[in-house]
Amino acid sequence: MKNYNVLTLVIAFLLSCQAYAQTYDIRDFGARTDSTFLNTKAIQSAIDQCYSKGGGEVLVPAGTYYTGTIFLKSNVYLHLSAGAVLQGSYKPADYPEHTILSAKKFGTITHNGLYVESMKALVIADKATHTGIIGLGTLRGPGEGKAFQLGLNKDGKPKNIFFIGCQDVLMEGINILNSAQVTVSISGCERVTINKIYLRSWVNWNCDGLDIDGKDVIISNCRIDSEDDALCFKSEYLDKFCENITVTNCVLSSICNGIKFGTGSRTGFRNITVSNCVIKKGSVNGYRHWPMPASIVHRPEETSVNTGIVILGVDGGIVENITISDIIMTDVLSPIFIRVGRRFLNPDKKPSVMRHINIQNIRAETRSIIPTIIAGLEESPAEDIRLSNIRITVPKGVSADSIKTFPAIIREDVKGYPENRLTFGTKLPASAFYVRHVNGLVLDDVTVTCNEPDARPAFYVDDVRGIKLKNVAIGDKKLEKTGAMLTQKNSERIEVMN
Repeated sequence: MKNYNVLTLVIAFLLSCQAYAQTYDIRDFGARTDSTFLNTKAIQSAIDQCYSKGGGEVLVPAGTYYTGTIFLKSNVYLHLSAGAVLQGSYKPADYPEHTILSAKKFGTITHNGLYVESMKALVIADKATHTGIIGLGTLRGPGEGKAFQLGLNKDGKPKNIFFIGCQDVLMEGINILNSAQVTVSISGCERVTINKIYLRSWVNWNCDGLDIDGKDVIISNCRIDSEDDALCFKSEYLDKFCENITVTNCVLSSICNGIKFGTGSRTGFRNITVSNCVIKKGSVNGYRHWPMPASIVHRPEETSVNTGIVILGVDGGIVENITISDIIMTDVLSPIFIRVGRRFLNPDKKPSVMRHINIQNIRAETRSIIPTIIAGLEESPAEDIRLSNIRITVPKGVSADSIKTFPAIIREDVKGYPENRLTFGTKLPASAFYVRHVNGLVLDDVTVTCNEPDARPAFYVDDVRGIKLKNVAIGDKKLEKTGAMLTQKNSERIEVMN
């Protein structure tokens, strides 16, 4: 009798698991592989029934299925089978505006200080729990469609994936292609896992690869090839940090920035690590050809990564406890851009704060004369910035005659869009590091090699309090505290140790 009871319990458990993991094939709801047929209602019906029965998987079998916006719900996972393609419709009317005003989210493309009212996307999940997209199939957006070719920095185009206010999100194994705007946007979500995705978005403007504004996030083993920033952390809420995130083992291709914190930085970023990644230029030689001459950029006819690593605090938030390590980057205009700005102030009318930034084990091959830039504000200097085991190769130098064309005073745009080419201009008085408004900077085991002579000093430091330069070499020469190698202005406590 005892064994019979145990067996009964085991069978009941297995049956309950089977019921929970129910699968709903979209073909059973009327979906079909016909390019003239829109499957939105059929797919949504499968999702709705799955949700109403307690959850499970909505199966997209092999074949191409055209659809407009679909909404995922709690305990429902969209399963894209191998050979399955969920193709976004090319008709704008198939992507209705989804209202998100109550979320109080600030804009990504339009930076006007107002909350975003609505969003368009191929797949939307709003306040769902235990949801996601899995499988070996493909989610392909409508980005190449003529109706969505609106140009640079234009709102109104659908993203491929938009999850907002969700918890326990899983995205694994899928291919994500051809978005009309930001490819994947995770906004205000918690407990997110993204693993083994392949993302390629090269048919429109403003196509960030992966935008993350969340808490307790794990990203691993991804390949991202995007027209805009490849991996971009956002902070677009006043009451939520983008925090507690790990990223590892990713290949990031872009003609904008490889790894970026910002631009949106309202509450801020904290407790984030990025490791073991490769950054390289995107697979398409198009869209963003920066208008700079051959005197600034090596091989300007070819696309490049704008900056390998960008860390921004420009909207009043706090940026702290960021560690980036073991990164290889090629074809970057400049390796690193760290900036505190004053685009927006926080509710207390104060600018952003940046501190405790650690970057180590970096190999960078650059394509321009723009150096690494580390710059705070006079009223809010960047603090406790540490770089170690850094190797940078620069292909071009600046001649003594060319320096005569450089500005005598470096302008500082504190409110404009922060970027390595724009904030201080492209003609800076340092070949390796331009440092301004910083309290506490340590560089240890750093070598910068220039393939051509450069008449500029390697370091230019302005309004810096406390800088330690340990085991720093410029080519085969150890750094010396001389004007030819290090120029200082309004700075103190500068130590050079070899």
